Amino acid sequence: MTAKGSLHSTQIVVIFVLTTAAFAASFPAIRVAETSFDPASIVWLRALFASVALALLALGFRARLRIPWPDVLRAAVFGQLGISAFQWLLNSGVAESSIGTASTIVNTAPLISMVLAAVILRERIPLLRWVGVIVCFIGVYILGSSEASTTTKGAVYLIAAAVSLGVYSVAIKTLLIRYHPLTVTFHGTWPGILLFSWAAPAALDEATNATVNAWVGLATLVLVVTCIGYVLLARLLQELPISRVVFYYYLVPPVAIVYAIVLFGEIPSAREILGVAVVIGGVVIALSTPATTSTDAAPSGTDPPSR
Repeated sequence: MTAKGSLHSTQIVVIFVLTTAAFAASFPAIRVAETSFDPASIVWLRALFASVALALLALGFRARLRIPWPDVLRAAVFGQLGISAFQWLLNSGVAESSIGTASTIVNTAPLISMVLAAVILRERIPLLRWVGVIVCFIGVYILGSSEASTTTKGAVYLIAAAVSLGVYSVAIKTLLIRYHPLTVTFHGTWPGILLFSWAAPAALDEATNATVNAWVGLATLVLVVTCIGYVLLARLLQELPISRVVFYYYLVPPVAIVYAIVLFGEIPSAREILGVAVVIGGVVIALSTPATTSTDAAPSGTDPPSR
């Protein structure tokens, strides 16, 4: 990961692939971890272990963790919205849904991010991106309308998770102008230890009887999803307009479904396959816009400077 300077196109593609694969891994990892841990316990343990791992990574990459307290508080608030709260909502939603449905409902987050980016950051978004949003939303509706795919309670959790992630992607953009992705992710993660401390007694009790598979699932959430997925997402948000970055969220469901097939033998329904196909079509439409156009440029003041 580069701490200064712009990324080359090849680097961007590689980071997008790794980010997509990392976030898609969260769905099967949660499913496995929940065989031994409660959703809130997973969030607390994940915040605890990920904070240590992120601090070590920051040391290795020489990322400065000491920042002014006002920015620590901003990172903490944004992080609890898009990391801890999102993870708790996602964990709860996955418990009520199929992996394919859960991953696709959550990935309505790009619509929320794009609207906020246009209104708050004044990001100029090409028309084809909005068309892509509509197509993707149709795909999400097709997938989510299958009664066997999720419960009403699960859908509520997952929609709330989408809102949390959508707001997070826009909110941290202002911090990423000044700080390293590891710095922002670290200060967004460690407050979860305090916020979910009420789950600590249950988490420690569950840990004594947890299976090896559950620990592997938790380790995946810590190392792959948080330390790789969130940090690389932050790196992309430094370099690119939000409307380009968040559309790649829509590529998470197909990868998550592949994971589900390989790991659990969870065969997607015809409706899920159709929904995912429509979503992918929407992504293709949205990203067919040239990367460097006057309408695609980030507004003045939001370009990531050297850190």
